[in-house]
Amino acid sequence: MTNIQMCLSRNMKFHRKRLGLSQAALAEKAETAPNYIALIEVGKSFPSLPMMEKIAAALQIDALDLFDKDGLISIDKNSLRADVLGRISRAVEDAFDSHSVCP
Repeated sequence: MTNIQMCLSRNMKFHRKRLGLSQAALAEKAETAPNYIALIEVGKSFPSLPMMEKIAAALQIDALDLFDKDGLISIDKNSLRADVLGRISRAVEDAFDSHSVCP
């Protein structure tokens, strides 16, 4: 993955998560396929300029913000902590929900 793709990928994912959007929800707003959003986020595809504009509009940002290098280093530690703890909690709940335990 090139530096440009990495920058785009990280910023896209950051802004998508900031809005609480799934890849499918972003794809719907940007009028594209969910697997295309996934391919961009993993650096296997690079959108056209018109598609970047649609993605940026769906993310409620300027298209240039998709390439903001400063955004890559600023991490809100409280948001990150909440996200990690939430994911762990859901994983534990899913593990126990999928296995019935006899009392």
